[in-house]
Amino acid sequence: MACFASLSALGAALVLAAAGDPPAGAGNRLVIGTDESFPPYVQPQAGGGLEGFDIDVMTEICRRSGHVCQWQTAAFDELIPGVISGRFDAAIGGIAVTPERRALVDFTTPYANGDETEWFVGLPGAPAPETARIAVQSGTIHEAWLRAEGLDFRSFPGEAEALQSVGSGESDLALGPFRDRPDLEPLLLGAGVEYLYPVDIPDEGTGIVLCKGSPLKPDFDAAISAMRADGTIDSYDARWF
Repeated sequence: MACFASLSALGAALVLAAAGDPPAGAGNRLVIGTDESFPPYVQPQAGGGLEGFDIDVMTEICRRSGHVCQWQTAAFDELIPGVISGRFDAAIGGIAVTPERRALVDFTTPYANGDETEWFVGLPGAPAPETARIAVQSGTIHEAWLRAEGLDFRSFPGEAEALQSVGSGESDLALGPFRDRPDLEPLLLGAGVEYLYPVDIPDEGTGIVLCKGSPLKPDFDAAISAMRADGTIDSYDARWF
């Protein structure tokens, strides 16, 4: 079922983007939306399927709450709209909890804490953010921060496209969670970009996105609390970070 109260808040563009998507599962089967690739939270396995910190967390939550997870990948900026439209029963993928997002959807209690320090990257000598053309991934807290600050930015569907725009000279800087990302190192090195300007972008931790008033929230919250208490989340953290 779509979160109709929140659907209008996203605007007609997002409604149209979600049109035609199949409804989420019934019974104990849950359709879980996740990013196509955001290591080490989510990444493709060599033999097919997905792996990563968030995959482990969500799979264990489903097991403890008596559900069967059915994974469905999407671009990051489709995850929250996908929950609102009913395309997904839940979404996970390094999604930071913010007041703006909580106005649209519910979140579980956080299962991880984010790093507030993010970086602008660019070629040596690139201008400061206040005068730069900035590239950013669409739908991220980084995009929301740039918008709130009134800076000049252009949104791209993925991190790779944002970084490529810097390497090509189309943008002066890119803002994103680029630190400690082995998957992006070849692209960063190949483009010759460097970490230039740090910025603090606070959030309320990392949570699982649910429809407003979702009956899944109590069970998911209970599972997360139990996983913190018995060391399960710590074991996943040690494995992936």
